Amino acid sequence: MPGVFTGFVTFLMAAVIIYLSYLCSKYMGKGMVRTSRSRYMRMLDQMIVGQNRTLAVVQAGDRYLLLGVGPERIDMLLELSEEELIPIGGEDGEQTVDFGRLLSKIGRKKDEE
Repeated sequence: MPGVFTGFVTFLMAAVIIYLSYLCSKYMGKGMVRTSRSRYMRMLDQMIVGQNRTLAVVQAGDRYLLLGVGPERIDMLLELSEEELIPIGGEDGEQTVDFGRLLSKIGRKKDEE
C-alpha cells in the first residue's frame, strides 16, 4: 500500500509542477510582449525562410521596410510603399483552407484508383 501512495503523490507533484510552469510561461510571455512595444515602430509581418533566418516587414513612421534578419546581422532589403503591401491568404496572412473542398478532392482521388 505504501508504494501506491508514493506513486500517487509523485504523480500529483508532477501535475502541480507542470501546471505552475504553464502559468509562469503564460505570464512571462505577456510581459515580453509589453516590453517590445514601441511608439514609433511596429512589426507588421514576419516569415521564417530558413534556420535562424527570417524576413520581416516593419513600419517605421510612414516607411515600410522589408528586412532580412539573420543570427549575425539585419539587412534592409527593400523599402515598400503602402500600395505594395497586399495581404496574401486569409486573415492575418494565414492561408484559408476549405475542408469540404479538400475532402471532396481526396474522395475523388480514391474513386479514381
